[in-house]
Amino acid sequence: MKRLLIPLLTALALPTAVIADDHSFESWKESHFENYPFECVPTGSTPEYTRCASEDLLKSDWELKKELNNDELWEQWRKVRGRVCYHYQNKFFGQGTVKPLMTISCEQRLNSEIKRYCITGEDKQCG
Repeated sequence: MKRLLIPLLTALALPTAVIADDHSFESWKESHFENYPFECVPTGSTPEYTRCASEDLLKSDWELKKELNNDELWEQWRKVRGRVCYHYQNKFFGQGTVKPLMTISCEQRLNSEIKRYCITGEDKQCG
């Protein structure tokens, strides 16, 4: 199972230079799963619900990329966010099979915090 989750995590963690106008979200999303044999099944096995979480993260990334409108900044964000989440998840989960899912969840949480505090204006302290 670990061999199947590593390519998924790697694909999501690597910065992907994509110009939003050149691709639809669906084609961009599917390009991340070319070598991942599992479909999203929320109540399925670990690789299946990990795919669901990954799809949610990709949607959040796509929206943030469009909001930032700066490919270089977006790629830097994804790289640093991935490294920070990997560091803490490695500290807490070592090499367990839940680690990729926890890393994806961490990245999604950081995206949602950026949206909540800086984009939607929910928190008036940002900017």
